[in-house]
Amino acid sequence: MRTVVTGANGFVAGHLIDHLLAAGDTVLALTRTNHCHIPLSQQLTTGVWDITEPAPIGIINQINEFCPDVVYHLAAISVRSRCGNQEPSPEAIDVNVNGTRHIAECCLQLRHVPRMVFTSSVYVYGSSYDGITKVSEEHEVRPDNGYGISKWMAEQVLRDLEPQLPLIVARSFQHTGPGQTGSLLIPEWTHKLQSEPSPLEVYNLQTWIDYSDARDVAKAYRVLATEAQPGEIYNVGSGTVIRSGEILEILQSILGTEKQVTESHPGEHFLPIADTRKILTQTSWRPQFSIRQTLQDFVNHQMS
Repeated sequence: MRTVVTGANGFVAGHLIDHLLAAGDTVLALTRTNHCHIPLSQQLTTGVWDITEPAPIGIINQINEFCPDVVYHLAAISVRSRCGNQEPSPEAIDVNVNGTRHIAECCLQLRHVPRMVFTSSVYVYGSSYDGITKVSEEHEVRPDNGYGISKWMAEQVLRDLEPQLPLIVARSFQHTGPGQTGSLLIPEWTHKLQSEPSPLEVYNLQTWIDYSDARDVAKAYRVLATEAQPGEIYNVGSGTVIRSGEILEILQSILGTEKQVTESHPGEHFLPIADTRKILTQTSWRPQFSIRQTLQDFVNHQMS
């Protein structure tokens, strides 16, 4: 297949591009600035587009000439401090909502309109439940932070362009894996375990969460592009629940540490858990990585 990937410098996009290339696909990797981190090859070319602006004629011509079968739209602002707390920040609106509109409008201007896989988020279902709750694609949508609201708004933008735009929405649950950085749970806790004295302070050890491996998520996106029905929404998650404290215990086991830990925000917290029956019954996708293998590979990559 011939595929376009937006946000190509991002964490999951890197794993997606690796998977696409391994599958024999040809990739046009789009980045906001002229600094693509991925080596060029006969299978991989790059383009520069700040999606907060409509596609310039040069980009439209480049994508038209490339003639993609699929556009994977991953470019987004996901850091909650940048997205806003109760309402989307101007930056979240510019990138996550207007940027998505610009990608879709570009697709509709092409000679051959490609299938679009849009990566939405678990946070359209909200971020706080009273207990362990599996949510299906038909579950009530109730985003309660800027990021989740902006992703839901982007979904609505795309729905308005159907059926002219062959659209598949992937609502991705939390994921991690080799190469993840930043102030996210796994990178932050690994850094603390490696560098800070005992006792460590962490946010919370009693958060119940659905964690996937980014490599499994990347494979899900390609399976959805090739097997899913346009117009459908699919949860992409592990479908299993794990406690944040158990993640810390596994990391300590992998790193060989036995540090004491205190919580800055104790208490139980319940994030939504993916009901994955739809993607499992309608496609061939199956997650391959256990959480322990994911964490082991994360640590190995960090130390390499």
